Amino acid sequence: MKTLLLTVDALRADHLGQYGYERDTMPVLDDLVEDGTRFTSAFANGTYTRISVPSFQTSQYLAYENLEAMPKIAPILEDGGIETAVIGTQTGIGLVHGGFGYGETIDLGRDDNFVEANADRPLGELVAYRVNKVATRISQGLQHRGADRLYDLLKKPYRKFYPETPFEHSGYTSAKRVTDRVIDWFEDTEREDSFLWVHYMEAHRPYGVHDEDPAYLEGTVDRERLYDLMKTAGTDPDQVSESDRQLMIDLYDSDVRYCSRHISRLFDYLREKGHWDETNIVFSSDHGEELYEHGKFFHRNYPYDELLHVPLIIKRAEDSEGGDVVAGQRQLLDLAPTICAFHGLDPDDFRFLGTPLFEGDSREVIALGQPNDQDAAVAVRYDGWKYIDTGDDELLFELSTDPDETENVVADNPDVAARLSRCIPDSIFERDVEDPRVPEDEVDREHLEALGYMELREED
Repeated sequence: MKTLLLTVDALRADHLGQYGYERDTMPVLDDLVEDGTRFTSAFANGTYTRISVPSFQTSQYLAYENLEAMPKIAPILEDGGIETAVIGTQTGIGLVHGGFGYGETIDLGRDDNFVEANADRPLGELVAYRVNKVATRISQGLQHRGADRLYDLLKKPYRKFYPETPFEHSGYTSAKRVTDRVIDWFEDTEREDSFLWVHYMEAHRPYGVHDEDPAYLEGTVDRERLYDLMKTAGTDPDQVSESDRQLMIDLYDSDVRYCSRHISRLFDYLREKGHWDETNIVFSSDHGEELYEHGKFFHRNYPYDELLHVPLIIKRAEDSEGGDVVAGQRQLLDLAPTICAFHGLDPDDFRFLGTPLFEGDSREVIALGQPNDQDAAVAVRYDGWKYIDTGDDELLFELSTDPDETENVVADNPDVAARLSRCIPDSIFERDVEDPRVPEDEVDREHLEALGYMELREED
């Protein structure tokens, strides 16, 4: 039995034609819909990669805090004699302490866009960036050693001189190169039982750096303008004009279409080699992406649905019919038990919080995430409601009448808020929100910084 897990970073469900979007951004998914099952209400358990990827690899909420102690898909399968491998970038597959335990990890790094985008920065920005790198090392060392008092003491005077972390453009490997490497892996792998996780970055910022013929633009965007737009969106989103916001959407959608072309190449290869029918294919994302619906861009906000609602489509090797739809709520915590069950392992033998996706009723989805380094926030989505505890406030949205989550009705529905709040384990509120894993080396540090995962934005 072969299982292929495909995840596209920052891909929101409502920007796919299969989920009602007016643009056919990822036509390759029609193949999976026709032969598989589409889950219309699937949600991530975290708003950004550092939380979400460890959670679906372990079926645990707080896996990133102690990954080595958690049950993980790959080691469980390896113990059962099943070959495992992951292909992607460091950002998607190695953000936390420990590791996911794959038999083979193929990190493709990033391309030249990162160097190009950061080559001509003003002297003041370069100085601030270098100072911040030193400060980041010191602060992370203090936090890693539990010296929180000293960290807090030093943080305030530092922030008086450097109130904002200097922005840095990001970079990652293209969908073309990732797909080429996946095909090479299949060519080199002879094992009948295997599990391969492939993580694409194409829906992640910066948009528009790899496709020379963007589907929803007339020509390409000047690189300097593109980099300036990404910087403004990340550091001062209120200054992005409506026309530039539409450009961001067009760039985002074009990147998704570009990714679709290369996943299509992979699917064609699987059919040509006779792997299609015998392979379980699971397609999803680690989280969504905000495009200013709640005042920000990218994925630096509370757990609103644009950051949580993800595509989830599964083609099962033993299912010859396909075309099914599951409307009940599901969560990415359900991936690990589902994949283990595909390979004949009993999910009940492991400490999974999730349930196999084809079993059970709608889930109470708990999701973590907050803007930058603010107090730990958590959301509960269930029974037509979304409750968010921001750390110092409560938000409640009635999704049937307010799907865009614009009107806080907690004052009118205190009983609903209290009921949903009781679903949240106390440990979630005590979690660390400031310290991503300590980088392994300088290249690793620069990679994490480039994609926005080392930014410290505490306010005075």
